[in-house]
Amino acid sequence: MIQIGDMVVYVKDGARGIVIGLQGEKYHIKWEDDFVSWEEREWLRPESSEKTEQRE
Repeated sequence: MIQIGDMVVYVKDGARGIVIGLQGEKYHIKWEDDFVSWEEREWLRPESSEKTEQRE
């Protein structure tokens, strides 16, 4: 489960960001380029999952 403060990766383009808020099924993300957006859970992956997949 993704929570506020977690680092995430946007699955469509690999951008990284941090979760700064939640509202229902949407996550408020501050991206590494300081852009902020609301995203659905299906487009986000916890950054730790990204690192695990790269090792396999």
